[in-house]
Amino acid sequence: MISVLVIGSCNSECKENLAETARAFGASEITFASAEDKHIKRMIASLNSKWGGRFTVNFTRNYMNYIKSKVPYKKVYLTRYGSPISKSLYALKTYKNLLVIITMKESQKHIVRIADFTVGITTQPHSGSSALAVFLHMFYEGRELAMHFENAKYKIKPNWQG
Repeated sequence: MISVLVIGSCNSECKENLAETARAFGASEITFASAEDKHIKRMIASLNSKWGGRFTVNFTRNYMNYIKSKVPYKKVYLTRYGSPISKSLYALKTYKNLLVIITMKESQKHIVRIADFTVGITTQPHSGSSALAVFLHMFYEGRELAMHFENAKYKIKPNWQG
């Protein structure tokens, strides 16, 4: 199971983008270190209802307690300063549960210290949602692109002409 934790200031559009990315690319849940945002909860509930799946959105005021509560999880901090993702993937795939941590500002040293893995997606500035998408895509080796969502009312039928 892959859970995502987002730490730092993130407006509603940012939360939507991260939640949709996490859901579409195979994470099971996302938790924002912020006050509850009912709009995001309703949006994800609507996506699950129409497009299937059981993805959940959570909120926490104390992200350090949340991280500590994820005892069986390996903590993976996505940052541009970490070990290249290509060098970390083999080890990461040996674990059943991952907590992927994204910070919305510069690298935070206290997160680096508690993370089991600090993974660099690229050495250039990038968004949290792009880092998450690249990480999940590489972790699942592209299998997430053909993922089946249970109880979907809608399904895309690919067509070369749109």
